[in-house]
Amino acid sequence: MKKFKILFIILIGIFTSCDKNQGPETVDLELQFLPKFDNTIFSYETDSLIQSTTQDTLIFTRSDFLLSNFKLIADDGSIIKFENTFAFVKGSSPDTIKLPLSIPSGNYVSLSFDLGLDSAVNHSDPSLRLPNHPLNPSFNNLHWGWTGGYVFAALEGYYQNMGVKTPWLYHIALDENKTNVNLPGSFDLTDFKTLEIKWNSEMTFSNLFSVRPGVDGDFTHSSNDNGLASKIAQNLGASFESGLLKDRDP
Repeated sequence: MKKFKILFIILIGIFTSCDKNQGPETVDLELQFLPKFDNTIFSYETDSLIQSTTQDTLIFTRSDFLLSNFKLIADDGSIIKFENTFAFVKGSSPDTIKLPLSIPSGNYVSLSFDLGLDSAVNHSDPSLRLPNHPLNPSFNNLHWGWTGGYVFAALEGYYQNMGVKTPWLYHIALDENKTNVNLPGSFDLTDFKTLEIKWNSEMTFSNLFSVRPGVDGDFTHSSNDNGLASKIAQNLGASFESGLLKDRDP
């Protein structure tokens, strides 16, 4: 009888230990945005950056984004959607974004999101947003008023125009310029993780389309610009890539 008690205690210890080592059933995922230029983190306002394709000299002073419609695709093809999850990314001082604690523990092959907002959200009443909500105009400074909707991407800086420091300003807005971003990869989300998302800022000017401020235009509010905003939006859609996936405490 004594031996049986000892064996029973040992078995309990084994099962308890296995249960403790088992990962969580659901996890969250933090997204850490890293603005880069030619794969190097740069300083806003001060760093003169040479666009390798066009040799234009550029300075970034602002790169702010509104993101929505986050989705994860699992290796079995199932899709995890994050309804009503929005993010405001301020390039010069990006905060970490956390996707909710509703991700089934497992392996995923893609993360996607929209640069911009669906039409219904874009033209909703911004005064209904809480003070610290990503879509509160006072918080993000990315809204054009009740009829104008939101600015999806606000990019600003300077370039050398015939030796003269000249401002450029690209504000990408309007429903038709909402752009999907898809980041394929192999994401082991069996525990709490942080995923780096690199924004390759040089691709604003050279990606699907070549954009030169001194040639193609150094200003757009997304209308009457000969397609400049559309080109930049498409460039931006392909300018993000996934980086390191790092372990994190819950």
